[in-house]
Amino acid sequence: MKKGPIREWFDALLFAVIAASLIRWATFEAFTIPTPSMEKTLLVGDFLFVNKLNYGPRTPLTPLQVPLTHQKIWGTDIPSYLDWIKLPTFRLPGFGEIERNDVVVFNYPNELDKPIDLKTYYVKR
Repeated sequence: MKKGPIREWFDALLFAVIAASLIRWATFEAFTIPTPSMEKTLLVGDFLFVNKLNYGPRTPLTPLQVPLTHQKIWGTDIPSYLDWIKLPTFRLPGFGEIERNDVVVFNYPNELDKPIDLKTYYVKR
């Protein structure tokens, strides 16, 4: 049975969102530099891609989330996740170790009101 054009578009978009979410979770993710603390090497607003395979991706604690969002749905104050289902989180093995002068993206540790996988990202050397 042949699919209609609307169904084909829906299937293609669904596949694209799932593939992009899996790639973002497990392999690499784009970040922007939010503060001038690294201004000698990276400027505010600069973009960088982080290879998560190098140090190992972390499994999500909150699996029910609007795809391709972080803490809030774009342009609103509505949380992008549901925290009534929480999975155990752990870091998968990576291919390398953190070395001196590496640029590292990590979660801000003092945000107690957010799950660990949705805390604010910091970029430091």
